[in-house]
Amino acid sequence: MEDGTYAIVDYEAEFKKLNKIKYLNYIARVMEKYYKEDENFNLRLVVIYTGDVQSAEPTLETSCITLRTEQAFLSHIDGEAAFDSIRQKIHSGVPLEDDDLMKLVILPLTVPGFEGKQEMLEKVVDLAEQITDEEQRIFTLSGVIVASDKFINKEYLNQIRRRINMTQLGRLYEKEKIEYGNQKIRETSIKERTRMAKSMLDEDIDFVKIMKVTGLTEEELLRLQSENVTV
Repeated sequence: MEDGTYAIVDYEAEFKKLNKIKYLNYIARVMEKYYKEDENFNLRLVVIYTGDVQSAEPTLETSCITLRTEQAFLSHIDGEAAFDSIRQKIHSGVPLEDDDLMKLVILPLTVPGFEGKQEMLEKVVDLAEQITDEEQRIFTLSGVIVASDKFINKEYLNQIRRRINMTQLGRLYEKEKIEYGNQKIRETSIKERTRMAKSMLDEDIDFVKIMKVTGLTEEELLRLQSENVTV
């Protein structure tokens, strides 16, 4: 975090008091690992509630321990308004900022109910695929998978993963096509320069002039000359 502390972040679609026991286990494991290295290690617990939860008790108090959580309620976000704002930016060619990308990632979680989340997720994925910046597009799709993994249809999430893989494969394919094209151009250029050099050698033109015209080295010209003599 900006203040030098560390945070455990968890998403919840409902409030359960027993979840705080789960958080204590998280905290114990993290503290056991890092407190030995740094006794000033400071840990925070952030719980992000989906659109299904309007409020929750932030603390757990017992005689021996008090657990405080920092809470964020996605139900307080107007998901449709945020979606429309980002869609207008994309359609207008306005570059997206990091805040826009993060909003897209969490938008499915702002909606209550499984069907509502699924519907918003599909809208976000369709919109994300219209982002022209490939890194931003893949970041958004990957972020949606991470954020929505606990709440969304697994088969649909697998479809998103396949789309990301196809995007990356497509980029690799395009790169290979360009490299192949450049290689062919180089090969054609070498063949043409070699043909020209052979013709100039047949006319007994000075090596220096041939090297200037064709860009071939003296060693390459000597080899061509030897081949001409052999033929």
